[in-house]
Amino acid sequence: MGRRSGELRAAPNEQCLDAFLRSLTSFFLNRAGGFMLHSAGLVKDGKAYIFLGKSGAGKSTLSKLAASRPGVELISDEINLLRREKGRWRVHGSPFWGEMRADGRPGSWPLGGILLMSKFPEHRIKPCTVPEALRLLLRCSVNFEAGPGTSERALSAAAALLAGAEFRRLYFSKKDNSFLELV
Repeated sequence: MGRRSGELRAAPNEQCLDAFLRSLTSFFLNRAGGFMLHSAGLVKDGKAYIFLGKSGAGKSTLSKLAASRPGVELISDEINLLRREKGRWRVHGSPFWGEMRADGRPGSWPLGGILLMSKFPEHRIKPCTVPEALRLLLRCSVNFEAGPGTSERALSAAAALLAGAEFRRLYFSKKDNSFLELV
């Protein structure tokens, strides 16, 4: 690919820089067959787990509960980056945070699984169907580009992730962090 350059003119504030970095990150991840996911991410036993859910599903609550558990590290409660490397999916830390307003978590971990969040009175994990996993994966995928090939690359990456990662549904109660024993 040839060299390209550009010029950014923006207001000198944190929100403008954040928006630019999110756009740039999603641009490059789409071209690398990866994802920028609106999700919660944590590391347990050396593997990263991604929690997908609609707004209000409990991603930030889950993150706060997980952060209080010894042996569990929070990657982000807002945006997590996934990319396929040497045939395996890896999760990368990002500087993007939600309610917890923490610093970005540097690092890279093998993907342990993706859990689709649903509110429920008690914690449990069940299998999920491919259509429901695809629907939520695409809904939580963050992409700011509408250029040629963007949709095709995103769908191709989604198919590869669905074929190469374990998707399950987490029925999650906001009462405590014992859901981590199920992960």
